[in-house]
Amino acid sequence: MEEWLRAIVPVWAAQGREILLIARNAARDPPSGAIPVPTAARWPPLRPWRDRADARARVAAALARAPDAVLDLRASHCCGAVWFAMGGFGPARETSAPSARRRALQALEEDSLRIASAAVAPSPLVAAALREFAPALPLAILPLPLLAPVPDASGPDADALAGRRPLRIFFCGRDPHRHGLGPALLWFERIRRAFPQAILEVWSRGAARGPGVQHHGWSGGFRAALSRADLLIHPTAYDSFSLACLEAAAAGVPVLTTPHAGAAALLPPELCVTVARADADAAAGAALILLRSVAALPPAGRADLRARLRADHDLGRHADQLATFLASHPWNG
Repeated sequence: MEEWLRAIVPVWAAQGREILLIARNAARDPPSGAIPVPTAARWPPLRPWRDRADARARVAAALARAPDAVLDLRASHCCGAVWFAMGGFGPARETSAPSARRRALQALEEDSLRIASAAVAPSPLVAAALREFAPALPLAILPLPLLAPVPDASGPDADALAGRRPLRIFFCGRDPHRHGLGPALLWFERIRRAFPQAILEVWSRGAARGPGVQHHGWSGGFRAALSRADLLIHPTAYDSFSLACLEAAAAGVPVLTTPHAGAAALLPPELCVTVARADADAAAGAALILLRSVAALPPAGRADLRARLRADHDLGRHADQLATFLASHPWNG
């Protein structure tokens, strides 16, 4: 969310819009063009009780400034706001039994949605959960944009498929459990049976070891490295969208993920295939088919796919669509 704010706020500010950032740490390195409004409850000091108190403080700050529209990103229980479910919604995103804090945050999200004027979903996956909970609420599906340019990938190609060079497979997921680092290692092990020289490059906070595995940590660099990627594997348990999948596909890299990745329904089938997270053998078979089909695409066909994805997920277009939706649901305070 922070990266999204850093990208979209300057676009709106350049259009002459006044953007108030109302948050606990709003003054700590705010996005360029935002007017920080730091606000937080002094008591209680511990979460989850602090979360509702902070939400009340944010609503009070909004009431004092009377903005034209309020975009709620943190479940502020703000009547009449537009609620952007960027992180997803509903029980499907829980990969384990939720803690007391998590349950309290879920209740705050549900309360926020009940009094919202409208909602925005980043993918059809999230939209389905929102519609089930609040079927009468106005809803827009607004996929996330590319937040920075991506390079053109050179692979996969005949040399990689024939074993004349190592096949380079990428995994990018900050949360090793939710994004599936363990399953990714299993998928890679199965794929490596067909491509013994294959290399798996990992960007994650979790540790990754094994033959052919190169671990970069959560150090950045994934986006720029896509120029050398042949395949992205993303065995996520839940992703409301997944920018990693979008960035890979926009670079021309085929994506193998699960049906629980929100971006999967929005990517062209020529570049994205889904399989069950737990079925490593099926993943290996799907990877081989996907690699062969993408390698067989003519250069002009791949270039067209990249161009369409980059246009569909253009940052300026996204900013304009969201601003139009907010204007159609002005805040009534």
